[in-house]
Amino acid sequence: MNTNYTTHLICAPELTDTYKVTNINIKLDEFVNKNELLISLTKDNDHICINSIESGQIGYLYINIGDEVKSGDLLLTMEVEELPAGFLVLEEQQVVKSLIEADVVNSLLIIPSAAKLASRLGVDLSLVKPNNLSGYIGNEEVEFFVKHELFKLQQLRKLLA
Repeated sequence: MNTNYTTHLICAPELTDTYKVTNINIKLDEFVNKNELLISLTKDNDHICINSIESGQIGYLYINIGDEVKSGDLLLTMEVEELPAGFLVLEEQQVVKSLIEADVVNSLLIIPSAAKLASRLGVDLSLVKPNNLSGYIGNEEVEFFVKHELFKLQQLRKLLA
C-alpha cells in the first residue's frame, strides 16, 4: 500500500465576533493525534478550543498568540495520511488518448501529477486556468493558482487589520 498525504486547511469555526489566539499548543512539523488540542481562542469569558479532527503533522502556522481571528480565518495546515482510494491512475499518454477517443469537448485537460497536487492541496481544478499554449492544467498552473489565492488572502487580511 502506498502512503498518501493530503494537506488539510484548519480554519476558525463559525464565530459571532472576533476572538484572540490565547494559546498555541503545537509546533511546526510536530505530529499530533486525533482530538488533540491545537489552539485556544478567547473573547471575554468565552473560550473555544480547536482540536485536531485527524492525526497528522503540522505543516504551517498562519497565526501567532495575540492575533485576532474571525470566522473562517486560516489557522494552520496539517499533512494527514490518507488511505488509498483505489482509483486507477492513468499515465499522461493514456489520458490524452482516452480524451481523443471519447471526442471530449469543453473538458478540462489535466496532467495526472497536477490532479494529484490539486487533490493534496484541496484545489478545485475548475477554477484553475489552463496553459495558454497547450490547453492543459499542469503543476505550474496549480501552483500559480494557489500562490495567487494565498496572495489575495494576505491582501484581504491587511485590509481588515
